[in-house]
Amino acid sequence: MSQQGIDSFTRSMRKSAKRKGRRGDHALASVMKGVLIGASITVICVAVFALLLSWWDASDRAVTAINQVVKFVAILAAVATAIQHGGGPMRGCVTGLLYMTMGIVVCSLLMGKSPDMMAYLADLGMGLAAGGLFAMILTTGKAA
Repeated sequence: MSQQGIDSFTRSMRKSAKRKGRRGDHALASVMKGVLIGASITVICVAVFALLLSWWDASDRAVTAINQVVKFVAILAAVATAIQHGGGPMRGCVTGLLYMTMGIVVCSLLMGKSPDMMAYLADLGMGLAAGGLFAMILTTGKAA
């Protein structure tokens, strides 16, 4: 192989490595941006819901149901943000899982008690499944 051929090969390998690095960085940045969007939506919804509860005497079942709806809406927004520039169900799963993990950690710190592992494992499973499902739905709509 000539020196020119080796130089060309070396340049193309460097370009390929740079592209791969950027894609990986972009994926992580997209996931983190999605998680932060989801967390922001959660904070806003919880604040509005707390104001509503000062006027409305809701049952524990209603509060639990509304909290679940808030989580699903936040995961949907987080996944939509994370896969906006590419990505699929795996990125959605990671986004949903990280969103729920962050929520569990923040909730545990605010409550000041050790977490109920079964409830938190259920929440993590919900985040994983919902994130993947929302990503599948959103990416299927893009392909059509």
